[in-house]
Amino acid sequence: MCSQLNVFILEDDLIQQQYLKKLLLEQKSKNNWKDIVILETARPNDIIEAVKSKPNNNIYFLDIEIHNNFSSGFELAQEIREYDPFGWIVFVTTHSEFLPITFKYKLTALDFIDKSLPDQEFENRISECVEMAHKNQRRNLSEDLFIFENQQSSFQIPFYEILFFETTELTHKIRLVTKSKYSEFYSTLNEIENQDGRLFKCHKSYVVNLLNIQKVDRVKRIIYFENNEHCLVSRSKVKILLKKMTELQQKLE
Repeated sequence: MCSQLNVFILEDDLIQQQYLKKLLLEQKSKNNWKDIVILETARPNDIIEAVKSKPNNNIYFLDIEIHNNFSSGFELAQEIREYDPFGWIVFVTTHSEFLPITFKYKLTALDFIDKSLPDQEFENRISECVEMAHKNQRRNLSEDLFIFENQQSSFQIPFYEILFFETTELTHKIRLVTKSKYSEFYSTLNEIENQDGRLFKCHKSYVVNLLNIQKVDRVKRIIYFENNEHCLVSRSKVKILLKKMTELQQKLE
């Protein structure tokens, strides 16, 4: 299992690129993080080639505009998601007005940092992002993981983070809803359910993590999780769902 956190920087302004790298190196030294590796580049393809061999434990600091292309960062983020569905993406840009466009590209970002922020605030935001990614990476090494691999996708995520999986409008493309983010990858719900006994296909469009269910509305047939997340449960699956939840709880006691 990989114990290295890979930090990728996409920035075509050499001064800004080196400034960001300097901040990250200072934080690495300050915290004595020997497991962090930094790659900086002005070429999106350099990152894609690196990610193909390092699909886990990554954080990306992406400038949106590269070589006067105002969508380079978004396009790269979309491509990154094909190889690394659960990497942390941070957009660093002078174009804060582009924030709403992240929804158009269906991207979930850890942060959207404006380069024009005061130096201290900018540095703090960068540091907070790396600290979160590093904390999550260390947790991955010691806690219960959901490890998934097929011909199209490969990733690992702490099992306690998983709320549910759902189908998308694209055939065989699945969306994973966790406590902190949304990610998409190629698979089927049946394939996912077979990975772990704590996962249950409660509906033709959903597989849930039984451990994270907070409430089941039997009348409306809705399953509730934290963060106001919810999904449907089929009429024929309600009793089975409740039984499995009880059995699992008894095993844990």
